[in-house]
Amino acid sequence: PSKMTTALSDMETAYTDAAGRAISGAANLNVNAGLISGETFVPGVYMWGSDIMFSSDIYLKGSSTDIFIFQTTGNVVVGSGAKVTLLSDGTNNGKPKASNIVWQ
Repeated sequence: PSKMTTALSDMETAYTDAAGRAISGAANLNVNAGLISGETFVPGVYMWGSDIMFSSDIYLKGSSTDIFIFQTTGNVVVGSGAKVTLLSDGTNNGKPKASNIVWQ
């Protein structure tokens, strides 16, 4: 039970932190009106005022220390068989970690 309590607390802390972050620039606002199939994302904060939808793979390109935050006022809709693929940015620091990706 103590590990579960710690995990929930860590999740709440991460969620609250992500909610307080501003987008990384105008280009990260409403990317493709939420239709993001085939897109490659670099580290940063992205925000949509709609659903986020992808029916084919999307790509997150960065290193093991990079953070990706996807904020939406709607839902995240993932098509059958679609994947989030993590790609190295070539800096020899690995590729993004799932633990550094927040969908909010």
